[in-house]
Amino acid sequence: MDEPASPARDGARPLALVVEGDAIQRIGTADCVAEAGFEVIEAWNGATAFRQIERHPELRLVVIDADLPDPDGRFALIHAIARLRPGLTLMAVSAGPAPEPGALPCDARFSSKPLGAVLARQVRAGLGEPLT
Repeated sequence: MDEPASPARDGARPLALVVEGDAIQRIGTADCVAEAGFEVIEAWNGATAFRQIERHPELRLVVIDADLPDPDGRFALIHAIARLRPGLTLMAVSAGPAPEPGALPCDARFSSKPLGAVLARQVRAGLGEPLT
């Protein structure tokens, strides 16, 4: 089922997408990212993530569960998003091991789950966005 198109945004907060297959973890991560001052939209798999990215050119951050099932490998989704939207800030989160050097796209960050509010605020500050 497709998500409805987003209403017009006021631009007061940068937009972030949380991509997480587990609903409880998605809600927790979205809450953490929102607490850091982002407006948050959600996706539960790669297909819904790509639809959200297409619908929201103003998107600034994507937080991606590195452990989503993907036949192309653990970090395939984050690489695909990096190719689709160069310059978009990307963060992989995982309950599994940290990635080997070079496993993530250049400039992508990694965090162990759960994502902490302090790290989310650091990412926002790195975007040049004032913290609220």
